Amino acid sequence: MRYLHVVANAPLALRLALMNFLFNLAIETSIIFLPLYVQTLGASNFEVGFIVAVYGIAFFLSSLFFGRQSDIHGRLVFIRSGLAVSALGYFLQVVVHTPMTFLLVRGLIGFCLGVTSASVMAYAFENQKGIGNFASYGSFGWLLGSILAAVVRDYEVLFISSAIASVLAFMVSLALSEIRTSRITVSVLPVNLVKANLTVYLAFFLRQLGGHGVWTIFPLFLTDIGASKLWIAILNSINMIAQFIAMRLVERFNPASVFRAGLVMSALTFGIYGVVTNYLQLIPVQIVLAVSWACLFIGAFGYLLRWNVERGTASGLLYSTMYLSAGVGPFIGGAVSELWGFRPVMYQAFGFSLLGLLVSRGLKTREPGQVARRAASSESISGPA
Repeated sequence: MRYLHVVANAPLALRLALMNFLFNLAIETSIIFLPLYVQTLGASNFEVGFIVAVYGIAFFLSSLFFGRQSDIHGRLVFIRSGLAVSALGYFLQVVVHTPMTFLLVRGLIGFCLGVTSASVMAYAFENQKGIGNFASYGSFGWLLGSILAAVVRDYEVLFISSAIASVLAFMVSLALSEIRTSRITVSVLPVNLVKANLTVYLAFFLRQLGGHGVWTIFPLFLTDIGASKLWIAILNSINMIAQFIAMRLVERFNPASVFRAGLVMSALTFGIYGVVTNYLQLIPVQIVLAVSWACLFIGAFGYLLRWNVERGTASGLLYSTMYLSAGVGPFIGGAVSELWGFRPVMYQAFGFSLLGLLVSRGLKTREPGQVARRAASSESISGPA
């Protein structure tokens, strides 16, 4: 209870930062060595991809539905419920010992994270009028998760750590209050919203389609070029430190330009992955990767949250796009690596990023008044929820 009292009296920005830090700490602590752990359960490269894919598909379906629900019913009910049930899911990872049961648990975790993610992003924007600093603490959570993984190296302890972090994030969420006194009624099929932002969704999907294929086999690739578990964690940590800094800086620029810069740097990163011969060569590349992701993430969310009143739905659609690619990409990564090895996975990610860059050429900065009129014409604002 003393923990709740201290948190409740902290500034709102600090509470949100702490919750996002813990939320992402839980994710990273469980996922960093996931492909290696699943292989110890007897899974093939393809089965590793399938397990990661189910997690992504569950996240996709959940965020697609609950992002809209948060516009209608408010944010906090979904933030809290997703955090609470995900804590159970993280703990269940300790007690399952076959690839199939682990697949089911990862699907549950993906579903719960989808319940929370769009709502928490919309809540942060509405209360802070920006997401750069808030998002940077997510990267800080990933960083600590990488460091914890490097120090502990015990799968079950890491899974329990994820559960504890998720419980603490839930407790922080209890110190937040819902400030919205009205609700936005969003169409079940928000066609106008999708059409208005299709360039962002499609370009993001293409980049992530290639990226998730890479991340599925990335620890295995690093091991193949000589990296130990410690160095896998170090390379991930370099990425997270650079992300923490970059996310706090890029929000000041035009979100459309920032988004396109992220696609350019993504293509560069994946292209270099395809030609490196030693893990030490990736140290500077991880910095480029970090800046590319900061530009993509802040650029896409900044664009959508700034120019749409249906922020939960718009965020949920982007997370759905992200995790639809997380559902499809691992199949590509697992299958391609099984047939031709790891490097072709990097080259296909390079190609998808370039294709996303071509799509993004149609992205234009819009006037806020234009978007408000579109939203008002197709969505209605009701009384108290």
